[in-house]
Amino acid sequence: MLTLLIIFVFLYVLNYLTPLGFGDDYLYSFIWQGNAMNDPLSANAARVSSFSDLLASQWSHYLTWGGRSVAHTLAQLFLWKGKVGFNFVNAFVGTLLVVEIYWCIHKGKVSFSFEPKKVFWIFFALWAFTPGFTPVFLWLTGACNYLWTCVMLLGFMVPFIKKYYFPEEQIGDSVFFTGFMFCFGIVSGWTNENSVCWIILMLFLFLLRLHKHEISIHNWMYAGLAGLFIGYLLLVLSPGNVSRLYLIHGTGWDSVQYIKANCSTFFKVMICQFFLWYFLLRFLCGAMHKSSGSEILKKEIIFVSVLSVISLGSSVVMLLAPEFPERSGFFGTVWLIIASGIVWQMQDEYKLNLIQDRAKKFLAVTGVIYFIMTSVITLQNFCKTNEWQQELLFRVQQTKMKNKNSVLSVKPFRKAGKTEVLMSGFHIVQNDLSDDANCWENVAFARYYGIKGVRAEKDNHNEIDLQH
Repeated sequence: MLTLLIIFVFLYVLNYLTPLGFGDDYLYSFIWQGNAMNDPLSANAARVSSFSDLLASQWSHYLTWGGRSVAHTLAQLFLWKGKVGFNFVNAFVGTLLVVEIYWCIHKGKVSFSFEPKKVFWIFFALWAFTPGFTPVFLWLTGACNYLWTCVMLLGFMVPFIKKYYFPEEQIGDSVFFTGFMFCFGIVSGWTNENSVCWIILMLFLFLLRLHKHEISIHNWMYAGLAGLFIGYLLLVLSPGNVSRLYLIHGTGWDSVQYIKANCSTFFKVMICQFFLWYFLLRFLCGAMHKSSGSEILKKEIIFVSVLSVISLGSSVVMLLAPEFPERSGFFGTVWLIIASGIVWQMQDEYKLNLIQDRAKKFLAVTGVIYFIMTSVITLQNFCKTNEWQQELLFRVQQTKMKNKNSVLSVKPFRKAGKTEVLMSGFHIVQNDLSDDANCWENVAFARYYGIKGVRAEKDNHNEIDLQH
């Protein structure tokens, strides 16, 4: 528990130092107006200030822009209530993800007895191998779309994983649990287009396997899968998804162009996951010839293989998407971390010597050095960003008191060098105002704070200074 507390405190500090992101965070603070995201807010845009505003905003968003109602409801709720509470809750959810991965690795057994070494390894893997750690774990809108939805999906999968390993065991065979899994399935399925479809396919094949071997299938399993499928339909068939595609990309679908545009991001994601893939492929090559002697080992190999296929498939399919942000590789990384954790646990159980003892020590020392270096550099940058943001808000208050109808002109935040970004483990993300006061991001910021407008000066100096 102390190990988890350390992880929580570390995540809380990072959340505290991360300000609202220019663009989405300020835009989603307002009732959705039914326009494209990159259209500036109108002068009469109203902030979300009640649950009725929140529901009206999400209804408009569902009809005109996107189907991720669960994620964006959470985002608008936290943007309404304030980031102070979000910092605490989001750090808790990040820690909960570590716990859920631990449970998945340990055959779906829900227990609060943890091995500190494995808990630290899970968090280190998330820190080191997640493409876009900052947008996924710290950016408010991004966390609600990726971190929170991943926690929902893993929580939904835990009882299925336990059933996979212990098919004869009675798990939650009650009307209440069946109803809970159905409702939880709807919410979980209404989260992320790319990840949910793979989970539906995996669970469908799992139920077929149980039926084929005449193993009892509990009602909650049918109910959970049905709920997940209904939630997924609500997600992908939303009118807003069609509207957004038409507004941004027109009626054409140039898959070749999308593949060319997304190749660089795909390779970045693969590079981030390289060590996990290397470890898993070594295991699969070395374990295949041993699987014939043990039914349990067969199950382990099948599960690791399925998770690997889901991970790769979720990244490959994004090549055909109109956009492929690096954070979209997060779910694939989580599946790989679970698969790698299972393999790590199997080494001792089945005497699979995948990594020599000297190599283990070298990797452990290297990992500690890497974590310390990237943490220090990341925290330093976040402190500077927070300092710049506080000065920006001070200038905003001055403008509101002195000349509310003037456009505030500020110097941009310094650009981090390539070396600094690299040594941070790519945790430094550039987020700044535009030099165009009419840019939708700048307009959302200005509307949020009640000033006429704001723009960043064109300046080549790397100084954190907003004063002329």
